Amino acid sequence: MKVLLFTHSQDIDGLGNALLAKRAFADLKYVPVETFDITRMVTSYVDSGEIYDYDQVYVTDLCIKEPLLSRIDQDERLKNKFLVFDHHASEIKEGNDRYEFVNVIVSEDGVLTCGTSLFYDYLVSNGCLNRTSTLDEFVELTRQYDTWDWKKNNNYKARKLHIFFETQGLDEYVLMMDDILDNDELVLPPRVEDIVRSFDEKFARDAKSIIDNMKVVDVDLSGTNYRIGYVYCEYKYRNDLNDIVRQDNIHDIDVIGMIMTDKDTVSYRQVKDVDCSIIASSFGGKGHVGAGSNPQTNEKFKQLVKRMQ
Repeated sequence: MKVLLFTHSQDIDGLGNALLAKRAFADLKYVPVETFDITRMVTSYVDSGEIYDYDQVYVTDLCIKEPLLSRIDQDERLKNKFLVFDHHASEIKEGNDRYEFVNVIVSEDGVLTCGTSLFYDYLVSNGCLNRTSTLDEFVELTRQYDTWDWKKNNNYKARKLHIFFETQGLDEYVLMMDDILDNDELVLPPRVEDIVRSFDEKFARDAKSIIDNMKVVDVDLSGTNYRIGYVYCEYKYRNDLNDIVRQDNIHDIDVIGMIMTDKDTVSYRQVKDVDCSIIASSFGGKGHVGAGSNPQTNEKFKQLVKRMQ
């Protein structure tokens, strides 16, 4: 079977799907895609006709949008080979899961899901991949990091996977995990400890100056006021800055909004118990309760940036 996989390129959840697919399918092409580029990328394969060369097409940890969803649904050849696996609540709010080939599942049996966990369950249950203890642990580490359950469980091994990916990049992460996942145990090489230590030391040096330059904006959405603290930072710090702010929330913000200096996105993380996906969606983005993101090119967001200047 000839398989095409589109998956999120910007975190270990997206790459987890690629690593699983490499083990499940002998004839695989995987296309890493940034968050807000998925619909354009898949559309380009449909327009060129290349998509029809594949027996099965998967989209993981991302969800395509209209009008492409309707286009696929009306094309029997495409509809029968397409499957989407996503876990972002904002896709349900938009109604993108109304199509039979779209699976958006936020939690199962009270446990938060991720793209990798959903895809793993599908591959195993359909006989595409044999379950192993190493793959089980890898999927669970990925799920815990992507859903912040690692913090509840003090599972720093999950964070180590994330830091390695953020600092070494997609290719190095796939190369390392390809070797590890073939073993009977998931044992990280010693160099990972040095990489994580170096990351934490640099973050400690950078965090204060990033937060000191925070701009606070009040945003009213459907009658609810959200106090957002915007900062400029590198993408690799998006999951750590909110913990620092929580320790000393001098501006009494609800959410930290991180305008990436090395990406074209804005990431949101909870400081208080509010729904980040509502904020991200208002600026043309998506997300979960605990996190969300929107493109910096959104016109409404660009107007907000002007208010901060």
